[in-house]
Amino acid sequence: MAKSPKFMVFHLRELIYTLVFILLGIILIISLVIMFYNRGNKQEKEENTGVYEPGVYTSCVTLNGNPMDVKVTLDDNHINSITVDNVSNTITTMYPLVEPAFNDIANQIVTNQSLENIKFDDNSKYTYTILYNAIQDTIEKGKVGE
Repeated sequence: MAKSPKFMVFHLRELIYTLVFILLGIILIISLVIMFYNRGNKQEKEENTGVYEPGVYTSCVTLNGNPMDVKVTLDDNHINSITVDNVSNTITTMYPLVEPAFNDIANQIVTNQSLENIKFDDNSKYTYTILYNAIQDTIEKGKVGE
């Protein structure tokens, strides 16, 4: 018995579809490997970072219905600056001690790089407390892991 040759017929469209799906599968596998490989590296980097997430953080303080913004600029391990924005004329007129108290607290925090041992003026303890709490809340926003 003689063997007769067998011919396999493939349609060109089927070959193209097969090749496209194989390429998509390879691209998917490579992208998954790269994605999970980079995820492990990011976790290692995050563990080695400083105390703060670098950036500018803001909070809003309202005094008698008049808002003002507390802005804190942080880098990895330092409090770079603390400022107050959008202070209306009403606040400066009705609460004249707000800006000097804020500047005093901000200078103490930036100099000491800590929220500990901040000295308040006895004559305006309420104003200092409100501003200190606003600054503290804003700095807490920038802490790593918060």
